[in-house]
Amino acid sequence: MDGAKLNEFGTRYTQAWCSQRAASVALFFADRGSLKIDDDGPAVGRAAITSAVQGFMTAFPDLVVRMHELIVNGTQVTYGWRGSNRPHRCRHESRP
Repeated sequence: MDGAKLNEFGTRYTQAWCSQRAASVALFFADRGSLKIDDDGPAVGRAAITSAVQGFMTAFPDLVVRMHELIVNGTQVTYGWRGSNRPHRCRHESRP
């Protein structure tokens, strides 16, 4: 993925997190993709990702997400963001 496409991805992903609609975040993942938030175990599949994201959104309803970094490693994109004065990392992985 080139730099411009990666930044576009990060911008749209940030907007999805700020929308407070968990399903919007899950749509960024392949059907069998996974999301790992901080030290929690990975949520695998869109339904599990939606649930994990909703839990996070419920816990932090006023959270404003700002993209901090994007790191590509093979099929994984690690999305680093800041919110509530604490950096977080979410690993986005596509699976065939």
